[in-house]
Amino acid sequence: MVQRMMRVAGVDGCRGGWIVVEAALNLNAATWKIAPNWNGIGAVAQIVAVDMPIGISSNGVRQCEVEARAALSPCGSRVFKTLPRGALHFAQTEWTVANQWSKAQGFGGISKQIWNIRPRILEIDDVLTAADQDRVFEAHPELAFARLNGGKPLASKHLAEGRSLRTRLLRAAGFGMIDNWLGNLRGSGAKADDLLDACALVLTARHIARGTGRCLPAGIERDARGLGMSISY
Repeated sequence: MVQRMMRVAGVDGCRGGWIVVEAALNLNAATWKIAPNWNGIGAVAQIVAVDMPIGISSNGVRQCEVEARAALSPCGSRVFKTLPRGALHFAQTEWTVANQWSKAQGFGGISKQIWNIRPRILEIDDVLTAADQDRVFEAHPELAFARLNGGKPLASKHLAEGRSLRTRLLRAAGFGMIDNWLGNLRGSGAKADDLLDACALVLTARHIARGTGRCLPAGIERDARGLGMSISY
């Protein structure tokens, strides 16, 4: 494959399903769309970086998340603790029951934030195999933005300061169309921070494609399905 023709994608979950930003390695011909489900993302991009847990441990503890929190200190709480695999068998309406079950097993509680994205976790867990991880990589936008910011975590994306800096960093990185994209989000099923995160993940996918990606942890950790549990940035 000629690398200059390679396309990369950043994917983030959103209210409408998944927001997908695709681009060439030089960020030319960049596009964004909303895919209602994982299968709707398509297979145009050769490297995909997605902000969603891939590989679920039996006890909800993943070394990649432990190390990501440390790397983002003092903002480590932005990396949610993933639920234990057994919690995937509960109905979406049974958060209280699943939370009590997890505590009874000694795994700790399940946050409402991670429970709310459980349908997206299930989508990926149902379709991805270890072989797919040659193309689809778990990533985290906060790590991507920190790398773009010289290793320093940014102010919260829920603050005007944080949103403004994220936009400026992406514009400087080559997303010259970002302001226009943000202006066209209304009614799409995605918020501004969803789009900004997906763009940051494109940069992670580009690092992976170029061989400059970083990965947490350094070793290989696998779940019961054989899926590797790591976070690229």
